[in-house]
Amino acid sequence: MLKTIPLSCLILLCFSCARYQYTTLSSSSVAMNDRLEFVSENDSLRIVYNFNGQNAPININIQNKLHVPVYIDWQRSALVVNDKAISYMPAEMTIQGGFYGHSYNYGNRGSSFGSTAGSIHATASLPPTMDFIPPQSFIAKNPMGVTNKLIENVPDTAFHKINYAMVDGYSVPVKVATFSEASSPLRFRSYLTLMIGDSTTKPVAIEHSFYVSELLTTTHDPQSIWLTSAYRGNQFYVREPTGYGKTMTGFGVILGSAVVVATAESMSQVGNRAVK
Repeated sequence: MLKTIPLSCLILLCFSCARYQYTTLSSSSVAMNDRLEFVSENDSLRIVYNFNGQNAPININIQNKLHVPVYIDWQRSALVVNDKAISYMPAEMTIQGGFYGHSYNYGNRGSSFGSTAGSIHATASLPPTMDFIPPQSFIAKNPMGVTNKLIENVPDTAFHKINYAMVDGYSVPVKVATFSEASSPLRFRSYLTLMIGDSTTKPVAIEHSFYVSELLTTTHDPQSIWLTSAYRGNQFYVREPTGYGKTMTGFGVILGSAVVVATAESMSQVGNRAVK
């Protein structure tokens, strides 16, 4: 039996620095495994998608079942969100390095001057445009997240209130909306380009489609409401600071980083188990 939180406690719990949107994904063309990951498989490849975490990280696990190599061309692969193509290959460089320098001051009681000299040692690198998958092996890739914004283009009439059971046995009121593929406010496709046997062979395109089938909106954070979804590959959440939370950006960043790290660890475990 669900327990109901007293009104005084509910007021305290609802005082939050952020609004959260918990999202469930579905697909009419890709099946799901027992961890609710999306799995596309044939005699040549096994591709597993897991979107679990903040901002829907696209965790792709690609297994080569053949006895010849497979090449994934990320420069010709893309995420297509509501018909807008976003390349899986980032345009910007990642630079890592440091500055080394020294300074001198010269002068006497009447005058002085100084000079500074130094040098920058850095390495600029872009992710590889192509990945090589040897026969009978797999790679795990996380090129980007689907979105870091709340889905706003949903009318209020689409939502209805329910009492959501939290992990401690209490229930809290939340707003939920469900959608079909045709009525979904967010649809996206993963478009992959690959070559089989040799990187110079004719490319083959593989496409997988997904859509948002449920939205749950609340002020409760993942630590209290989302723990049971830690390994559900078809669910993600987005956090948006509101009101007082907008003035506490430092505190919000620390909490967000902690959540992302925990999610990344759980996702790596799920990805490793997917192809055993």
